[in-house]
Amino acid sequence: MKVYRNLTEIKKKETLGRRFSLAGLAVLLIGFLTSLVPTWYPPDQPIQPGFAGFLQLYWAWISFAALAVGFMLASIGSYYINRYARRRWPGSRFFERPDEVLERNMKGFDDRYSFFAMSLPANYVLTGPHGITVFAVRSDKGKVIVDGDRWREPFSFWRIFTVFSREGVGNPSQDLEEQKQKIRQLLEQASDGNGTNSLAATPVDGAAVFLNQAIVLELNNPVVPVLRGDEIKEHIRARAKEVKLSNAAIRALNDFLVKHAVYQPAPE
Repeated sequence: MKVYRNLTEIKKKETLGRRFSLAGLAVLLIGFLTSLVPTWYPPDQPIQPGFAGFLQLYWAWISFAALAVGFMLASIGSYYINRYARRRWPGSRFFERPDEVLERNMKGFDDRYSFFAMSLPANYVLTGPHGITVFAVRSDKGKVIVDGDRWREPFSFWRIFTVFSREGVGNPSQDLEEQKQKIRQLLEQASDGNGTNSLAATPVDGAAVFLNQAIVLELNNPVVPVLRGDEIKEHIRARAKEVKLSNAAIRALNDFLVKHAVYQPAPE
């Protein structure tokens, strides 16, 4: 399987996440130090001149504001880090990013398949004899209930503290429709020397993929395929039995997408 990864974009978002996290920790530290003002200047002492007096008057407001802002910044940082940085996954000995987990679970596909990670208008795209598959990826653990087109997570007290850092299940079926539309619009730009478009009719499907092995899925007639990471290959092979593109069509599709992809060659 060929891999076309926009590592520059991935690293940029990972760096953004780490900066948010560090900024959040810095703000929390400021809040903690501000909370010590009554120890340095007991309430029964007169108000000091200048900045010290300002802290004596408003230390409580500053401390609580720093707690809220610092928590939010750190949580936003965690959100980006969870999506774009390497981490150890439950049940795995590897430290991987989500795109690397996807790639590992598709290991074994031959060179007719191409995996595009963050390099096309849709984040994760696989092409091959089956056509095109777009993945809506989720990395959180917990429980997800899918009822037709409805996606929900049961309430838990723990989620309150991770509201900003978690991806949340959202609506993968809606995400897939939007991403498939972006790919179709891209394919509409293709044409051969005679002005005809042989790629516009390429089948484009999608699947919601949950990478975290600690996820609990309760499925009731979902409108899109819902897969765990280790079910991807089986799903794609079943799809390839229904749709069989010719080798010439696969090459034309791959050449066109590579031409429009933003990626960096894999390091040696």
